[in-house]
Amino acid sequence: MTDPYPLLHRLAAADDDALTSVALPPDGRYQVVTTTVDEVTAQIVGTLRDGFAGRGPADYPLLVLGWGRCRVGSTAVTNLFGMARAAAYYQPVKTIGRFALTGGEGSPWKLPDGEPVLFAKEMAGPYVPFEALFNPARCLVEAGWPVDRLRLLVLDRQPRASLDSWMAKWEGKIGRQRVVENFVLSTLNYARMRAWAAAEGLAVTHFPYECSRAPQETVSRLFDRLGIGHLYRPEMLTGWGAAGDLNSDQSKIHNPVEPEPYVVPGLHGNADEYRFRPRSVTVLTDAELAVADSPEVVESYQVSVRSCAQELDLPAPLRDEIFG
Repeated sequence: MTDPYPLLHRLAAADDDALTSVALPPDGRYQVVTTTVDEVTAQIVGTLRDGFAGRGPADYPLLVLGWGRCRVGSTAVTNLFGMARAAAYYQPVKTIGRFALTGGEGSPWKLPDGEPVLFAKEMAGPYVPFEALFNPARCLVEAGWPVDRLRLLVLDRQPRASLDSWMAKWEGKIGRQRVVENFVLSTLNYARMRAWAAAEGLAVTHFPYECSRAPQETVSRLFDRLGIGHLYRPEMLTGWGAAGDLNSDQSKIHNPVEPEPYVVPGLHGNADEYRFRPRSVTVLTDAELAVADSPEVVESYQVSVRSCAQELDLPAPLRDEIFG
């Protein structure tokens, strides 16, 4: 089958509706069937709907949906919400899609009783195009989640650092070319997600990783913006211990059972606090650095930065401290 990436890139950049019906060929490991974004989305929606059966609009908790490219500090944000005593979940929507891609059937997301606020991390990428292009918010809304009980939290990170982290983690699994291609598709999906959210009336907040340079100032503003300011406590930013280790029995994050190819021990590190960790960009070639520096990638990140500054009402000195 012809390489789909040039066509996917063109359609994603244009936000063309035809994108979601393009045939996505299998790679034999992370995807074993030929399918489309629409087909896998329909499978996800059906499975989610089974889990939500019997709920009326008033029965849904407030869900903060953290979305962005992989390797943008999303695990730390998920831990942060767990420490705030929100029920925090690791990719309950995307995992259903991964089972569909590998010829299986995922389990419905069984929502907890008595939890007024949930957080779910649902990241774009890294292994196959579907993961880069799927819309977890669309899946949830089509399965019955009320838009007014949903908040889209757009996560991002300086592109060079993000792509360098992708390459370090996944070159050995999918090769350098596919890492770059899926990184770019995931980046192009930012504009598509923003446009879809605007059309649906879905509330959006941007929170790039660099906000962790000033956590007390930014996290408190973030929680206020999301309407959950009552959950914020300064002490939740530090002293996580084993609760900040995704691999620990004391982790605050609910982890799904994933299909075998996607199980990667040690993928996520542990952390004791919410803070910025600088990354030296060391594994990218000149050509790959050029991708990270390309206008379509850099401008997408700058939209996140500008939106964050406006949405969180960051004073100019704080904005400059965070983003430079």
